[in-house]
Amino acid sequence: MHNTPPETTNITYLKIEHYSGHAEVSKAAEVLLEQYKRDVKQERLNGLPSWTSAARKLIASLWIREDDSFRFGTKNEYFNSRNRQQVWLTSKTLKLFKTARKLGWMVETQAAVPPRYSKKSDGGLAAVYTRTPAFLQLLKSLSVDDVEVDKDLPWVQLKDNEGNILNLPSGYLESESYRRTVSVLQSQYTLLLSTNICKLIGSNPSPVDPIDIRYTRQWKGNTGIGGRFYSSFCNYPKEDRLSITINGEPVGSWDFSQLHPTLLLLLEHGVGEEPNLFSTGDPYDMPEYPQLTRSTNKRFINTILNAKSRSAAVKSIGSAHQYWDLFEDKWVVQTYSGKQKRQGEPLWPEKPQKKADEYIDAFLFRHPTFAGVAFKGLWGTLQLLDSQIMEEAVHRATEKGIPVLPVHDELVGPVSKKAEMKQILTDSFHEVTQGKFSTHQPKMTWSTA
Repeated sequence: MHNTPPETTNITYLKIEHYSGHAEVSKAAEVLLEQYKRDVKQERLNGLPSWTSAARKLIASLWIREDDSFRFGTKNEYFNSRNRQQVWLTSKTLKLFKTARKLGWMVETQAAVPPRYSKKSDGGLAAVYTRTPAFLQLLKSLSVDDVEVDKDLPWVQLKDNEGNILNLPSGYLESESYRRTVSVLQSQYTLLLSTNICKLIGSNPSPVDPIDIRYTRQWKGNTGIGGRFYSSFCNYPKEDRLSITINGEPVGSWDFSQLHPTLLLLLEHGVGEEPNLFSTGDPYDMPEYPQLTRSTNKRFINTILNAKSRSAAVKSIGSAHQYWDLFEDKWVVQTYSGKQKRQGEPLWPEKPQKKADEYIDAFLFRHPTFAGVAFKGLWGTLQLLDSQIMEEAVHRATEKGIPVLPVHDELVGPVSKKAEMKQILTDSFHEVTQGKFSTHQPKMTWSTA
């Protein structure tokens, strides 16, 4: 068994998402590229501008980190164009990272641990590196204001079922849907950049890194499935999301309550609530499984509601594994299909298919109103609807000059805009559902720090 020192368990992954044209960064990039050319015995590099840009992005991203130590994986498979899970995991990045290490700009302080060790305390983590004084000495006058978010980052991404990045179809790139999404996100980001958004570091307010509030729309499998909006802000714990300030003002959030189950009930029964004896008012409530987190129950129940058949749901839930996500820095329970490579440890170590079947029975017993809409393969449609609702809400809020930060089906914004934000979400719901459920008042909960 590999043991990871406790002091290294919370070290985050280095993300190459910044850029700087500052003179010191440019000089350091030249040093890096000259060393790389010597290593590969080349007098010049084809496509020099792209190499220069990649070098500046690596240097800026390495410098702007709050911590000297970071995690980074250097397996070739991470950087293969067919297996990339982040747009910045390119072959240039890998080659320049190794060159920077050779220059002594960082040192490895803990070797990588094999991925079969999934527990964060026990292993399954990328190697730990630490920036050296030699690197920081190259950038004496560089300031945060000299570093910007990489302008080449996409606004929309398409990934396969294993999280690998795919090319966006040409037809989608030419569509009104794509143009609108990019327009909405660019307008929102422009407003957010002009807004003073701070988070608490200890007891002191500190400006939020602009990369944390830059959103992308992410599709899964094809551009009609999923489509939710993601940013690093979405990964903040809820208490941290609600502790930020916007222009010195505290924030709150409106959160749709059980949006997917509600949409299914509206579509099937014309009502948005469970009219049955066992209902607790929460479709994701499974008291029979107290050991499972709410997020895990949501994953399993949404699988039941959205799988194409009961047997498919059994296989999916039975495949559940839990592991520590290197890029997002949190525990994840993941379900799989077919021969997909499993990560971590099985959630159901013994008789997983039987355990999954029992879970489904328990859900349908407690929530019988959903029996008629289970196993209909509607996941893509439901998530498309919720992403369209949030896109419409962000568009309306931005037009009104209200800076908002979506987190799936939750909207964070200034407390003074509480009533306006609720109305925006309600109007967006009815706009996207084309007024078919005009008598339904979407349930939402308001939260503050």
